[in-house]
Amino acid sequence: MAATARHRSTSYSHEEDKHLCHVYLDISQNPIISINQSRDQFWSHIEAEYNSSKPVTITQDRAKKSLQCRMQIILSAIGKLRGCVRQIENQNPSGASQIDILNRVKVLLEQDKKYDKGFKFDHVWEILKDSEKFGDDHSNATPYRQTQTSNFVSSQANSPATESPTSASPGLSSFSPDINDLSVDGSSSQRPIGVKKAKEKRKVEEHTSAIIDTIKEEQRQVIEILKKNSADRQQNYEIQMLRAQNEKRKLDMAPYLAENKILIKDLNSIDDPILREHFRNEQLKILQKRSTHDQAAPHGFHDDLPEY
Repeated sequence: MAATARHRSTSYSHEEDKHLCHVYLDISQNPIISINQSRDQFWSHIEAEYNSSKPVTITQDRAKKSLQCRMQIILSAIGKLRGCVRQIENQNPSGASQIDILNRVKVLLEQDKKYDKGFKFDHVWEILKDSEKFGDDHSNATPYRQTQTSNFVSSQANSPATESPTSASPGLSSFSPDINDLSVDGSSSQRPIGVKKAKEKRKVEEHTSAIIDTIKEEQRQVIEILKKNSADRQQNYEIQMLRAQNEKRKLDMAPYLAENKILIKDLNSIDDPILREHFRNEQLKILQKRSTHDQAAPHGFHDDLPEY
């Protein structure tokens, strides 16, 4: 074929729908990037974030147009169901549990032929049901957002509203699905936090972060000082121990040095024969003591003693 036909993308899995909804909320409720941007820029952000952050279980990249169409379908269905929920809640059904209310809501929704086979997006209802887009107050939408809303409406929302039948469900005859509860403009119908406030918040956070970093740096410096002081104290302790050991060594060496003086005494220089004999006997005692001690002591015991 001259022109290759484009293959239709595969249907979305529940996991892809959930991932898309999370990305959509993150982008649309971001006060910095969701304001004053074109619709095309908005969906370009969606496409980039969806494909770059998808979990490993999602293997297929999705094109911007595909994501846009899928999100329109989801938002249209969620908006329709949200409108039904609001109408049932406004009725204040006595004694009805949340399950009862939801069942009545689904019955009401199925009165629309487009949803007669049931609601197909239970898997993303919990993600989107409380988002700002489906809040009750739509009065805060800016003119820019309202302009976008008028230019970007889902194909299902453009369909004529189905009147609620009175015979099929008599208890619900006063309710009509509110299909105008939805706007698919790629931004929240309630204005998120303003850019100025967002910048002020970011400035405060940056200032707080700077203070925390300063505190951490001061703590690091204190720890370094304590470590240095501890090392200095250890060094001083070791010096004192060496000094004490040296003093003890000196005391231990004193008798040895005194004996050395006797050993080196020149006996011929002593005229008194009695004194000379006394020194001779002392020298013999010292030599005998050292000879006995050297034989009993382990090798190297006297290695550090001075020679004489």
